[in-house]
This record gives sequence, C-alpha cells and structure tokens, in this order.
Amino acid sequence: MKTFYIITCLLILSLSQQVVYAQQLQVKEESAEDFVKLGMPLEEALTKTTFVVRWLSGEGSTEVIFQGENVIRTADYIELRIPYENDSSRYSSYKILTKYAVETHRYIFVPLDYWGGGSGIFRSLHAVDKKTLRTVEEIALGDRSGIWGLTAADPATNTIAMTYIREEDWRGNLTDSLDKAITGHLRMIDGKLRDVADPLSPIPPDMVFFRASRFFTMGSWEKDAEPDEKPQHNVHLDAFYMDKYETTNAQYKEFIDANPQWQKNRIPKKYHDGDYLKHWNGNNYPPDKGNHPVVYVSWYAAMAYAEWRGKRLPTEAEWERAARGAWRTINADRANYGENVGDTTPVGTYPPDKRGLYDMAGNVWEWCLDEYNPDFYAISPSHNPLAGGTMDNILSDWTDVKTVRVLRGGAWVSDAKFVRVSDRTRFTPKITNKARGFRCVKPVTP
Repeated sequence: MKTFYIITCLLILSLSQQVVYAQQLQVKEESAEDFVKLGMPLEEALTKTTFVVRWLSGEGSTEVIFQGENVIRTADYIELRIPYENDSSRYSSYKILTKYAVETHRYIFVPLDYWGGGSGIFRSLHAVDKKTLRTVEEIALGDRSGIWGLTAADPATNTIAMTYIREEDWRGNLTDSLDKAITGHLRMIDGKLRDVADPLSPIPPDMVFFRASRFFTMGSWEKDAEPDEKPQHNVHLDAFYMDKYETTNAQYKEFIDANPQWQKNRIPKKYHDGDYLKHWNGNNYPPDKGNHPVVYVSWYAAMAYAEWRGKRLPTEAEWERAARGAWRTINADRANYGENVGDTTPVGTYPPDKRGLYDMAGNVWEWCLDEYNPDFYAISPSHNPLAGGTMDNILSDWTDVKTVRVLRGGAWVSDAKFVRVSDRTRFTPKITNKARGFRCVKPVTP
C-alpha cells in the first residue's frame, strides 16, 4: 500500500511538472510575437539573409545569400554577381536596395533587383522574417520599376507604405507617364503581403494622415502668381501626418511651462526680435485666447516646440500638398483674412477642408522648415524637396540657422491674393509678429 502511494505521488508530481512545462511553453510561444531584435545592424542582417527568389516562369525558386568574393557594396545597394558556368565574362546580378530597406515588428521589407544578362531588370519586394533571416513572402513589382519611397507606416503591425513607378529605360529615365505611379500600403497578414487602405496604427486624433504621394503639382502658372511660384513642377512625397489645427496659446503654454528656457523673460536674444510673446502677461496668454493660434513666435520657437512634441515643422512641399485640399474659392465664410474679423479667431471656427484640416488659408501665416529660395522651383528635386540643406542637418543644427525661412497660408491681415495655396512669403527666423504662427507634422517612419 505504501509503495502504491509513493508511485501515485510520483505520477502526480510528474504530471504537474508537465503541466507547468506546457504553461511555460505557452508563455514562450506568446512572447514570440513580441518585437524581434536583430542583434546587429540592419545592413549586416541583410548580408546574412537567405533571399528566396521565385523564377520568372513561376515554377520553382532559387536561394541567394549576399556573401563571398563577388559581393559589391555601395551607399545605396549591395550587389552579388554570379558568373555564368560556361562564360566567366558574363554574370547574373542580384541587388539588395539597402537604401529602401525598412524594419518593422517582425519583418524586414526590402526591394531586390534581378538581372539575368538580358535587357530587363526585374524588381521584387521581399518580406524577411527577422527570426530566421529568410524570405517568407515576395511580390513582383515588375520590369524596371523605380522605387520612390518605402517607409514603415506601422512597425508594430508590420505595415509599410510604398510608392513606386513602373518602366524606366536603361538610362534610368521614366518611360511611363507619372499618372501611372503606384502608391499604397501593404501588411503581412497570415504570412502573406496584403493591401491595406491605411496604416493600421491609430492615426493621432489631432492629426490628418497623408499617404505617400504619386505626385502632386506644386506652384502656379496663374497670371497673378509671383515669379517665386514658378515653374509648376511635379513632386513626390513620403507619407506624413499633419496637425489638424494651428498650434494654440494653451498648447504653447504647456511647452514653456515644461521648458523654462523658452519663457518670455528667459529666451536668448538670438532666438527672437524683442517682441516674442509680446501680447502675453509674463507666462500667461491673454484671457479667453487659449484656443487662438499662438502668435509672436519666431521660427526658432516653433522648431523648439515641434521638437518637444516629437514632431517637426512641415516642409514647404508637405504644406502645399496638404493645402491642396483646401477651398478652391475662399470667402469670408470659409477663412479669416483681409481683416474681416480684425484679429485671430479660435482654431476650428471655420469649416475644415475635405481632408479635415482647419485654417490652411488665413488666420495666421505658418512657418515651414525650408530656407526661402525664390528660384528653388527651377532646381527642386522631385522626391521630398527641401531647400537649404538635408532634413537631418536642419533638424540637428536648427539653433544655428541664420537664413530666411518660408511661411505659407496667409493670415487674418492678408489680402485675398496672399491666402492662395501657392503663395510664398519669407522672413528671418528671429522675426515675430501678430500674424505668424505654425502647425506641425510628423513623418510616418519607424
């Protein structure tokens, strides 16, 4: 009897350990869905990845790893050249377009080019599992497809925004019309890349989402357009969010309360012209104006606020693209301009445009990130144009900027011609007055 009791206890203990082990396994399986760390730089991970490339016939595939003596590295891509067995002077070429590789929660999305020695360069988008460093899904982008943008719209749910244009000739020139550009969002769902209408991460409630653009026409050829609005040109932009409203006095007070160095009596003289927050009583905005746009703020102050919010000022191109959804015809029922009110109005007083943005025309001029260059449109790059330096350089060194900056949108004191979408004006970054404010944007990136 005693022996039976001991055996029974041992069996029960064994079963309980198995249950505990099973529970531990379950926990481990659940945690496997957490963020996967590469443990190495992204570019290094790509050189260790097994790319599973489907044959063009659709029957079968081949595996490619970018290692060995035939690997060539550049700033934008890593190339693997595989010599022909019967002719070492000829080769097949595979290229990882590292410039466009993005990392999400569990995957790396990266375009891959294949050239077999003929006239065609075939491009495909690979979803690489970060745990196995192996292609788990590939979609063909077509022959000679030009990538214009690839960003992680929502790293946590493995959603990317992508823009590409089909058909380039051997010189890299587009042979298709720009209106055939393709833009969209993809997400890994059940192990497959699927189209999704928008990023699956919640869009910030106080912002509007703009997808990566195929193109929009920037500038104006109208007879009342100024020389700096010409020539009209096509612009491609990556995805971004924009504030629905201009930054208000109440929001700006939160900033200076948290950052005393930007308070009225503490701000360094190099960041303003002497009229900074002129209408405030110390650190308090005028009574009943909490929801009015903040004015008497310099470009530096706007940059500091945006940085504190984890955002930035819009580029001139981003601002104009967003404003293209504004009213075609502006009147006193739709915008505050021409001194028809005599002061700023609370944000949201006038109806929004079709995208849900308020006061893109009138109320206050809005600071942009760009340096003002009257001739920039003649030399502007087509992809994410920005005058006065690179995005990284401007954002990292903005406190040392001295050049004139752009403002857009017109203000409550402006005549009708200055609230046109394409109108541009400029002032030194220190300037402050009663009709200049700002709103922020946030790029759609990891």
